[in-house]
Amino acid sequence: MNVLKKYSLVSCLFCLVIITGCAVNPVTLEREFNIISEEKELSIGRTAHQEITKQFGVYQNQDLQRYVYQVGQKLAAVCHRRDVMYHFTILDTDMENAFALPGGYIYITRGLLAVMNSEAELAGVLGHEIGHVAGRDSAALMSQGMLAQIAVLAGAASAATSSSSSGADIAMASNQLFNAIMLGFSREREYLADEQSVEYCYKCGYDPKQIMSFMRTLSYKSQGPSGVQQYLVTHPYIFDRIARIEAKIKEVQAMESIMGQLHNSPAADKKHKVVLSEKYKSYLDGLAYGPRDRTRHIKLYTVRPGDSFELIAKKTLGSSLKAKQLAYLNGMPVSAQLIPGVTLKIIY
Repeated sequence: MNVLKKYSLVSCLFCLVIITGCAVNPVTLEREFNIISEEKELSIGRTAHQEITKQFGVYQNQDLQRYVYQVGQKLAAVCHRRDVMYHFTILDTDMENAFALPGGYIYITRGLLAVMNSEAELAGVLGHEIGHVAGRDSAALMSQGMLAQIAVLAGAASAATSSSSSGADIAMASNQLFNAIMLGFSREREYLADEQSVEYCYKCGYDPKQIMSFMRTLSYKSQGPSGVQQYLVTHPYIFDRIARIEAKIKEVQAMESIMGQLHNSPAADKKHKVVLSEKYKSYLDGLAYGPRDRTRHIKLYTVRPGDSFELIAKKTLGSSLKAKQLAYLNGMPVSAQLIPGVTLKIIY
């Protein structure tokens, strides 16, 4: 009888949560299942931030940290959710990744910064993660996890399992939820975050085509050094995303062109060309590169007449076989014709 009462109570709670757990998505303005309040979301973010920084460490370079923060705040100022305080942190790991946690906590690794080649590319990645915060994607994911936990309780009650066993199931569900946040969101939410990134970069004057440029750099990974392709794992469907981003850019440019004609303002393609490659690279001079136990550093190199990635790799790394590694670092195919005077990143 006690089991039946327990099952009935949990079932009622399950139904109540489904009925009442809806909120308006700040980006799409559509109602969706979300039972995490904004206050709770902020609290979870603060707690998780301490764990994340403890696990990975914060990269100790104040100039670079400030630079990333300034670019991030510029984008946050034009996003769909401006009532949140956004935090941008560089993590001290060679893992190539960026992710967002509840409450405006956004992280990018020094490993991912190393393979970017312009401020516009940085803005594209940060804009994507801001998009996840703006859409309350983590809160929605946690809501789904809580619903799963209630289902676990209902199943435990119906099977008359012990309280210790159901508690273990709930703990497992919580761990799975945390892992899900770290591994990325659904395909639809990734696509939506990409679209927001295009909009935010466009509003800030950045060339949104650099978002596609960076993704093409990531596609060179299979041709570059071996290792876990972390960003590709947590941000999947890269070629689908490139195609969708290109379509979104055309849509935004067309709308801008129409508005420009109505208000007799400059053409869109003349207003949104900020790339800032040299400025970005200047902040990477001396950046730690590779795992902590085998750390090397990035140094800037000016291309000379006759240079190729093979020759530069032989001069700086002692082997032309590492040419692919340098090419990937600079967002180019290894066969690219290098232009004298251009700044490249090398490893020393």
